[in-house]
Amino acid sequence: MNASSLFRVEFGRLMRNRLAWLAAALTALAPIVGYSFYHPTFGDSMGALYLANPMLTGGMAGTLLFALLILAALDQPDRSGTAALIETIIPPVKMHAIRLLAVLSLAVLTSLAVGILYLPYTMWKLNIVFSFLDYWLAVLLFLLSGPVMGTLAAAMAIQITGRLDVSVLALLAAVIFSRSRWCSQYFLAHWNIPLVSTLSDAFGSAVVWRTAFYSRLVWLCLLGGGWLLSLLCVRQYGKGAAGSLIHRIKRPVLPISSILLLLLGAVLWNRQPFIDHCPEDWISMETADRFHEHLTTESTSLNVTIDSFLMGTLSGEASWQIRNNSGSPQELYFNLNSGYRVRSITANGEPLPFEDLKNDYIASRELRCTLPADEEISLVITYGGMPRIWNAQERELSGNYISSRGIYLASHHLAPTVAGCAPVEDEDTPVTLTITLPAAMTPVSTGSPKQLSDNRDGTVSWVITDQGTDRIQLFAGDYVYKELATGSGMPIQFYYSKKYQSRLENGALELMEQAIAYCTSHYGPRSFTEDKPFKIVQLTAFQFGGFANRSISGMGETYFSDENLNNPDKGPASAEVLAHEIIHQWWGLGATLYDPEDEDWNDEGITVYTTYRLMSEIMGEDYARENYTNKWKAVMKDQHASFYQRHPEYLDRLPKRYSNEILASRSSSNWYDGNALMIYRAAEKTGPQKIDEIWSELYTRQASGLSDMITLTDFLDACGLKKGEVERE
Repeated sequence: MNASSLFRVEFGRLMRNRLAWLAAALTALAPIVGYSFYHPTFGDSMGALYLANPMLTGGMAGTLLFALLILAALDQPDRSGTAALIETIIPPVKMHAIRLLAVLSLAVLTSLAVGILYLPYTMWKLNIVFSFLDYWLAVLLFLLSGPVMGTLAAAMAIQITGRLDVSVLALLAAVIFSRSRWCSQYFLAHWNIPLVSTLSDAFGSAVVWRTAFYSRLVWLCLLGGGWLLSLLCVRQYGKGAAGSLIHRIKRPVLPISSILLLLLGAVLWNRQPFIDHCPEDWISMETADRFHEHLTTESTSLNVTIDSFLMGTLSGEASWQIRNNSGSPQELYFNLNSGYRVRSITANGEPLPFEDLKNDYIASRELRCTLPADEEISLVITYGGMPRIWNAQERELSGNYISSRGIYLASHHLAPTVAGCAPVEDEDTPVTLTITLPAAMTPVSTGSPKQLSDNRDGTVSWVITDQGTDRIQLFAGDYVYKELATGSGMPIQFYYSKKYQSRLENGALELMEQAIAYCTSHYGPRSFTEDKPFKIVQLTAFQFGGFANRSISGMGETYFSDENLNNPDKGPASAEVLAHEIIHQWWGLGATLYDPEDEDWNDEGITVYTTYRLMSEIMGEDYARENYTNKWKAVMKDQHASFYQRHPEYLDRLPKRYSNEILASRSSSNWYDGNALMIYRAAEKTGPQKIDEIWSELYTRQASGLSDMITLTDFLDACGLKKGEVERE
């Protein structure tokens, strides 16, 4: 009987098996659990809640169910006592391969049926953010991946061990391990279903699709190679695993094929292009001071081209006018995302040798070249590649990215930066970026974008200009623009995805205007102008939280999802991070809190405290007390009771990655909760109105240049308090 005929017979037998129908039915029902009980992602976008979670849950269930199905199919001849008879008709290796193919075919049909079954509901829930492409990618990479990987792993286990019970235990151990804390941090460690932190509703989830596809390819090579190798151990002629292996290894096709697949999987694992190689003890690393007094950057010009939206790659040419007043050659250090490679460097038209220091640090690395003794130097660097993610954020898959629906590239993730070594000359030092984008994308930047030309091929060329720096922060997406009314005369521009245009009429814009008005009235206006307006930009769901940088603030897209805007129980909580980042325009960018004698004193405390006061006005003191002050006290109480807080000597005994997590968590608690609690306790002693006057005076002094920073001592002196009268704990 040839292979195709044998497959038809085996698949027909499988379809008459009640266990096969049970496995398919339970896999089809499993996504229901993902809507409410089991959440493999930790994002709260609509795509994460109603697409990723259900499909990943179906994939996890399919791993176990189809693994049990293949184990039952391969063990059936031994259970029925027909193994010896079947061997006389069909070689066991061929039979095992056909049965695996039959189960995999059923897995494909089941996934297709599940995709069709849940399509109407998913379309209804996701509404305007639904994407057919994203939906079927989720079915393929999230749902189908589980049954396929589970089937291969289980078949490999029983072919090696020859024991059903041992194979079941091995599979359960592998599934449990895949959900462990260690595996959750690495996208390649997820063998049955991929790592998915969230899905973006508006700006694309290219980072998920790329890493999911890549990790599935790696595990198909590893499990496929392992399965081919395990075929050599299939029992025949009454021999055990070793005897069967020795008998079949004489024919080199199977062992060579398996070794090639295993080697390919290992190479792909080792050469993955998505995550950087920053040391685990990065928090204790000291970065070298590269400042050079003889070098000055007079201008910067960047020309960037997106090479592939599918792969997320770019190429660029960065040019600087640098003055060297030393009269001798000087070393120049510059930073670049660790996923990019420098192709050439020229100075005044002459090629320069350069060295990649390969010192990965937070998704960047340094390179070095030697500039000539010329006083005026035209330096040109060509480069290209895919931006990598910092490995500490691998679990979140959060970083700079390029996709067909959105772009985020900032500083050395967009182009090399040299100002750390050759500082910019003054506040008027120009920087320009030229970039071509799809016509549907609008750029938003720390600089000022201007359309250069419509290229009549579906793309538009833009030039972005800025001053006083050598770097630019760039966002691009289907942004629409609205001028916010704050009553202060300060220009506020809000950029958000077109997909959210109809939703923002539900009060979200009003909350933003309230946050700006509150800070303006309590602390004073920011000095933004028509040429340098204050911009608020909506971020992808992968940029968890928000940020504030110079004249721009960012917020996560999920704060305007249906789940947040239509849930009255949440009150203003959905805008909390947005308000926090807007307030950073006053505290962090307008004025800076820093104390060399207290490393935990920074801008976060007053920013959190101001958010509390804002929400107290909007929702009332009871709400603010429950969601803010009580939380601060609980966090600091838990930290004080922590074992490692009371016994810091044990931190050195932990692996660096875990000790760094504990130290980072402790610092975060002190910055956000501890400092806010200290300011709150000071306000209890002085009164809320008095504390507002104190902060307004401190802000005005620094904003007008009368002080460089606001120290803890400055704050306590203004309150008439001494150290020790108010504490973080």
